[in-house]
Amino acid sequence: MIFCGEGSVDNGPTGVQLNGFTHTRKAIDRPIQRTFHSIYNWLEKGLRVNRDTHFLSVQTLVNWGNEGDMWELMTISSTAEWKFYVENAVQHGWTPAILVRSYPIPPNEVRGGENETNRGEAGEDAHNVHEVEEQINELQDNVQDMHENLNVGEEVREQGVADIGERIPSIVQEMENENLEAAHMEEYGDSSDEEYPVPVDWRNPGFGNPVAHDARTNEYQYRENEVVKGALYHSSEAVKEAVKNWAVSLRKEFRVVKSSPRVYDVACVKEGCPWRVHAYKGVMKSYWKVSIVVDHTCLLDAPLKSHSNMTTDFVASDIYGLVMEKMHLEPKMIIRHIELKYHFTISYAKAWRAKQRAFEMRFGTYEASYDNLPHLLQAIMQRNPGGAYSLKAIPHPSGGPSILQRTFFCLGPCVKAFQYCLPVLCIDGTFLTGKYKGTILSAIGVDGNNQLLPVAFAFVESENIDSWVWFLQLVKVHVVVGRPNVCLISDRHAGILEAINRLHNGVGTSPPLWPDVHSRWCKRHMGANFHEHFKSKDLMDLFKRLASQNQERKFNVLWKRLDQLTAKLGGDDADPPHSRPFSDWIRDLPKQKWALLYDTDGRRYGVMTTNNAESYNMVLRGVRSLPLVAIVEFIMYGCAKYFRERWEAVSPSLNNASVLYGCIMNEYMQKKVIKAELHDVRLWGCQELRFDVRCKGRAQSGSRRSRTTHECVITNDGRIHCSCYKPTLLHKPCSHIIAACREVGLGFQQFVSEFYKKAAIAAVWNQEVYSTAMMGTFTQENIVPAHIPDPETKITNPGRRRTRRIRNGMDEAEAGKQTRCCTMCGGVGHTYKTCPMLDNPGSAEAGPSGNAADGAPPSGIHGPRR
Repeated sequence: MIFCGEGSVDNGPTGVQLNGFTHTRKAIDRPIQRTFHSIYNWLEKGLRVNRDTHFLSVQTLVNWGNEGDMWELMTISSTAEWKFYVENAVQHGWTPAILVRSYPIPPNEVRGGENETNRGEAGEDAHNVHEVEEQINELQDNVQDMHENLNVGEEVREQGVADIGERIPSIVQEMENENLEAAHMEEYGDSSDEEYPVPVDWRNPGFGNPVAHDARTNEYQYRENEVVKGALYHSSEAVKEAVKNWAVSLRKEFRVVKSSPRVYDVACVKEGCPWRVHAYKGVMKSYWKVSIVVDHTCLLDAPLKSHSNMTTDFVASDIYGLVMEKMHLEPKMIIRHIELKYHFTISYAKAWRAKQRAFEMRFGTYEASYDNLPHLLQAIMQRNPGGAYSLKAIPHPSGGPSILQRTFFCLGPCVKAFQYCLPVLCIDGTFLTGKYKGTILSAIGVDGNNQLLPVAFAFVESENIDSWVWFLQLVKVHVVVGRPNVCLISDRHAGILEAINRLHNGVGTSPPLWPDVHSRWCKRHMGANFHEHFKSKDLMDLFKRLASQNQERKFNVLWKRLDQLTAKLGGDDADPPHSRPFSDWIRDLPKQKWALLYDTDGRRYGVMTTNNAESYNMVLRGVRSLPLVAIVEFIMYGCAKYFRERWEAVSPSLNNASVLYGCIMNEYMQKKVIKAELHDVRLWGCQELRFDVRCKGRAQSGSRRSRTTHECVITNDGRIHCSCYKPTLLHKPCSHIIAACREVGLGFQQFVSEFYKKAAIAAVWNQEVYSTAMMGTFTQENIVPAHIPDPETKITNPGRRRTRRIRNGMDEAEAGKQTRCCTMCGGVGHTYKTCPMLDNPGSAEAGPSGNAADGAPPSGIHGPRR
């Protein structure tokens, strides 16, 4: 990146900022081998600076801080300073950035020839010849001492010296000449740099078209799909990847002659072909250099269907971006991608392994994630105060690192946001689908706009009483804290019910840990239990209506109808029936647990299901197969997205006085106000406001139907009551209360719970989630791990793990008509046994290798008989 033009250097939170300058990106070939004199001349020509009237000041951006970003300017005025900067840029991973500014030459300064004064050293005296000679002598002494030290004791190969397999005199002489030439260029510079071409777009006014800064630019590799002599790479892995890319593009295979920490040498697999690539890492160097490249002389005998050098790592590097963009990418799609790009075929197993390797490249291994997870959580809590995490580790039976059995964590912003949400938590569990067995327990909140909020999570061995007690106890301590009367909605799992009972009532003589907790049940799971007992989907829907009913009159009518229909279903046709199967089945289940009408004080705020928790389980479905570190990172970034998008949605309404609630509540109130206009209101009472609200009849023209009357009461202390029970159960006024308030001139807005108002919703989503990217990736393999996964939970069964839960009664009860789908062609309306592709083998679906013929049956074998 080159910054120039008119501008000023500003200071910001990350140090020097060059936003005011014009900037562009230009490539410098072999920057570490260039002299500053050639770089200076190149900049002088590109900027069209008159050397007789102006000189250039060249500065670079450096960052010497160990933590965080703090950029500074470093003046470059000599070749030694230039090379020092380039080497540090390589070592620290900086993107090279140069600030070039032009200044007029003072009138009293006399400019000499190019050999008298180095124009790249503005403000310094000319080079001293004796000083240069002393530096050359000192360099020669250092090289001689280095060679003497390397020859003492164990034999160590010198940089560029051929190994045992390199005894050809011409090759040895070529490498020695190259080393001498490189040493000469490092001290005196390369005369060819004087003729470095000036880019065409630099000749245009404005220094070309500015482009955005790209931090992913590779500073070492200068040719794509080709390895050239003199190319520099930052690691041996980069060299190997470049050689493989080149070999695949040439459609030629190679073998590895030598691979060591300092040498990488490959040759063609065919006898007699001189093709060879030799790269090495010099002593005291931080980069790898390609020193020998010999072209192929062999010819292709026949088209290759596969390439032996297309390894799993090679495919993983190639599909890395695709997998990160689409994590559920199927192996068949990976096979297709490789065929289209390289015209080679890989096996299904290799495609699957490559996908897993791509995940490991980004998130680390499964084993490392158990050791890195505590460090990641500690960094998250450090960046996001207010959260907490807890670990439960057990000693390994044979000694060594402890087994990480359970992990609990909650993000600070989510804990703060929950204080403004409804006092309701939906709790549920879902299983891990990766290399090790386990379960994710979750507690999900909901705001006044029916938007879910991830609050707390835990990785445990399984859903059982002990794990649920451990999880809910930590939820009480770190999330709920002192907030009273929080309601937990669950699916009636035995472990959950017993855990809540222990927390509410205590165990033995120990006091209860959560005495004011309230437990409610999901109506969908209750409906599944009903369906399992009575085997009727229509009656199950009627039971769900009963559970959601808020009026006592309608509740009793539905209950009686269920008794009649279930008795008739059992063969009792008497009127009235002699048996009451539904009442007998539901008798032992407390009404306040499953029926909205009997929800004491409206603890569940109208939330009748665990859909919030199950919806988030669906969000986690794509990452449950990843290491634990990846799951935590996904949750953190997902929460950040929730806060960002929902704050952008609610913030404009804060300055709008006409908007009082969230969008869901606004829609509800609008409907109730319109409905209230149709009610007839009669005022009763003297000391208290009591009303008879007569609803509009729903009978059509020509028929008669009695009109329902509800009694509404508005007390002196600001409390309201209606015989429809909606204000008590839902904490918001019904149409009857709105009509009564209109009759006496009261504002009904005061009876809406604070959780539904825009201020509370905005308080939920105005939190900030801070990333931990600057603190590391937490994917490294530690030499001595502190925690490991439980070996007993490792999946050893062959085949792919199940990623979908086993269908239960609720899925069967709520499932629609099943659509037949063919597993061969993907079509609907038929199965693979009657697939029309069986009659047309040439159009069969590609098999594991990607070829169309692989999907067809063997010759002589026809499809199944119809």
